[in-house]
Amino acid sequence: MSQIENSITSMAVVFIRQRHGGSAVTREEITRAVRECASLMTGTSDSPDIDLEALAAEIETRLVVKVGKPTTLVDQRDHVPWYFGDCKSDRRFFRRYSEFLLQDQGWPAATVETIDEATDLIMEQLEDPQRSGVWDRRGLVVGHVQSGKTANYAGLINKAADAGYKLIIVLAGMHNVLRQQTQRRLDRDVLGYDTTPPKKNGHGYVRIGVGELDGSVHAEHLTTQAVNGDFSRRLAENLGIGVQQRPVLLVVKKNAKILENLNNWVSEVLTPKGDTEARPLLLVDDEADQASVDTGEQVFDEDEIPDPDYEPKRINGQIRRLLNAFTRSAYVAYTATPFANVLIHDQATADGFGDDLFPRSFIVNLPAPSNYVGPRTVFGIDQEEDEASEGVLDVIRTVKQEREGWIRQGHKKTFTPRFKNEEEIPPSLQKAVLSFVLACAARAARGKPQAHNSMLVHVSRFKDVHQRVFGQLDAWLSDLKRALRYRTGAEKMVERMRQLWEADFEPTSAKVRNLDLGKDIPFTLWSSIEPLLADVADRIRCQVVNSDLKEGLPYEDYEKQGLGLNVIAVGGDKLSRGLTLEGLTVSYFLRPSKMYDSLMQMGRWFGYRPGYADLCRLYLTSDLQLWFRHVATAAEELRDRLDHMASIGSTPEQYGLRIQSHEILMVTAQNKMRHSREFQISFQGEAKIQTVFFRDRKPNEHNAAKVVEFLETLGRPVERNGQTDWRRHEGRRLWKGVPGLDVADLLGSLNFPEEARDVNGLRLSSYVREQLKAGELTEWTIAVQSGRGESRECSGWLFATIERKPLSRGKDVGRYVVKTILSPRDEAVDLSHEEYAAALAETNRTREKQEKPAADKPDGVDIRKVRGQDPRRALLLLYPLSPSKAELSDLDVPVFGIVVSFPDSESGRAVRYRFNTVEQRFEILE
Repeated sequence: MSQIENSITSMAVVFIRQRHGGSAVTREEITRAVRECASLMTGTSDSPDIDLEALAAEIETRLVVKVGKPTTLVDQRDHVPWYFGDCKSDRRFFRRYSEFLLQDQGWPAATVETIDEATDLIMEQLEDPQRSGVWDRRGLVVGHVQSGKTANYAGLINKAADAGYKLIIVLAGMHNVLRQQTQRRLDRDVLGYDTTPPKKNGHGYVRIGVGELDGSVHAEHLTTQAVNGDFSRRLAENLGIGVQQRPVLLVVKKNAKILENLNNWVSEVLTPKGDTEARPLLLVDDEADQASVDTGEQVFDEDEIPDPDYEPKRINGQIRRLLNAFTRSAYVAYTATPFANVLIHDQATADGFGDDLFPRSFIVNLPAPSNYVGPRTVFGIDQEEDEASEGVLDVIRTVKQEREGWIRQGHKKTFTPRFKNEEEIPPSLQKAVLSFVLACAARAARGKPQAHNSMLVHVSRFKDVHQRVFGQLDAWLSDLKRALRYRTGAEKMVERMRQLWEADFEPTSAKVRNLDLGKDIPFTLWSSIEPLLADVADRIRCQVVNSDLKEGLPYEDYEKQGLGLNVIAVGGDKLSRGLTLEGLTVSYFLRPSKMYDSLMQMGRWFGYRPGYADLCRLYLTSDLQLWFRHVATAAEELRDRLDHMASIGSTPEQYGLRIQSHEILMVTAQNKMRHSREFQISFQGEAKIQTVFFRDRKPNEHNAAKVVEFLETLGRPVERNGQTDWRRHEGRRLWKGVPGLDVADLLGSLNFPEEARDVNGLRLSSYVREQLKAGELTEWTIAVQSGRGESRECSGWLFATIERKPLSRGKDVGRYVVKTILSPRDEAVDLSHEEYAAALAETNRTREKQEKPAADKPDGVDIRKVRGQDPRRALLLLYPLSPSKAELSDLDVPVFGIVVSFPDSESGRAVRYRFNTVEQRFEILE
């Protein structure tokens, strides 16, 4: 984009925001603003050198972004609400940050508003820094991989500085490069000046980012952008900065020695001065599932009392020691893969270290904007076949790793990659590189010649192997550059690229343009790409990115020259955590990991791809594709459960978490799961009987409304005993042949307490949908039972309630718990006389073998076995329970309980889940 086009775009964005604020804006209004600004800048609204429609499309991708609402689990114990009124009236740090994102970075208003809203939620769960006494808040913020977590916690830090937090420490990765990257970002977004130490004859610190908008607000620093700029006593003493009136920011690597030095400074310098009592601490832990989680084995006795003399692993222990040193502290963990964090033992504590890092105070689930390309968009999730590809990008290309034989799984650091016994890259990697050249050329043809473009090659964890891969890749790339530049034997290569463009990119772009994510992607012809191939290829450089790299990739150096960096990054673990690859288009990924969190963090291809999502390519083995899809499904289920619990007002310590397991993959490292347990959950041939209910009015009213809404769709029941108006009939009502998908929708819409471990609507719904794929559970009988309790009405429907006495153990945990809601004969309501007789005969055969007297009614297992002769059939029993008997005086509608009776099934699969300590504790209620 030319300078004049940049100026027109920036001016048009300002015009639109002045006119429309944060409200919706149409494409026509955007185009009108572009024409007005073009006329002001050039004297004409129809210059042949400026593609006004392309500029309008660019602005639309910035402005028209939909973002959901964050959800929060909160524990209000010992918490004093504070973040309102005057506390939010003078936010100079945050105001200049939001203006910087809007004006300088061109962020959509909806995205900035979401950061504002989400960080308000987090600030509300911290404590007022002016509050006296002792307090300690621990929280977790769950984001998405490459989705803007740094922008969120930069917003939080700005608001914390406004509110009066004086010492703010950010734990940023385990490598110097990642720490520098974070320091550089927070210099721009919070401090407003470059912390690189000025030269002796220099003029002090240079203003950057937010500082160029408003330099009157100021915070100090005790770490810098320099390679050796991590925390040290020497640097702190040289800067001569204490924790006084201005906020002080530190960006610290997760290194045990550095954290120990920091703790020693706190104890030897801050504590004697009284700062650890006078100044509250905000500790932000980025990528909190890495290194922060204790991997040691603390012993708990039979009463779940932890060994007080236990000493945590070094990094975890130093983090806890830091928090423990301050009488007032707040710990906010950020991660996109929270599996290890929620599996922390919720009761763990140790003398001298304090509590472990379980997020007991709050969990915030951040939404992903509509323009985010995440795991679900790339891989889809396990769901209905007709929905499986809905909204999914067609960008994955399969690598036949074993057939090519270039990289072997399980190789050692001495391994040398070979294709057909030659030290050269295989055809699949050649194709990936050609795809990258085409993507660079296409972006240039679309008006982005100065954009950064990156390619990821991640095939090994060994640095020695990285060097060999780099050598082969660089040699092949050099030959390609030479051929394209000098046209020596380039005809075959150019023809190969033309065929790749027309056979792969053109149809993929057409598919992506049909999605909301790609509606503004322009048509790009081969004729506009071919002339650019030599130039973009010549600008591509290969770079090894591993722990030997002392500084990050030089994107900023290229920006200062008005250029974009085209880079192929070859590496391993450093590419897995935190390191940003700007403009990532092509990924060649053969590095298997069998841990959910590591696998997902390696996916640097997630993020924002405005105007070029169709150009992205992901080269993977078929196994890795399946693994990523499973992890995406497990992560989606985890988020759904979090949202569900937030909707019913649960706290983190009531949030019994389970994560779907896998036969090959592990949820996280074994030593991070030592306090969790794995359970196998099965549904085939079982009856799921709800026995735990809410005592709160809101979730019960929600469930009653959803049940009635479902019943309204069923029409007349098959049993209505002569009643004309079946809605007012108080006896049992029965429907048959109800579609399984409708039942799945109902189950998924109901709220269930976490303590009802096996009766979970989302999991029941998921199982029904899974079985529908196999042609099972397609025809349901629905029965609304009746009893002798009081009559209750809901939306025109009348119910004779059923009385079930509450058990005392439920009251102790704030739940309505009953022994059972199922009456003996209810489960056989859908059986014919012949089927009933067969089930009873089977029951009595079993009883005879056990030398027991004959029964007059069949057991549930035999009912389900008989029903399983036609596994299309299933039964849902709805019980309107008496709120009077439940001692719920403020509830006017029934407490609806469910029993789901599943038939036997040969295709029904068991699902394994890993439970955290909170979830395991709920078993006592079952």
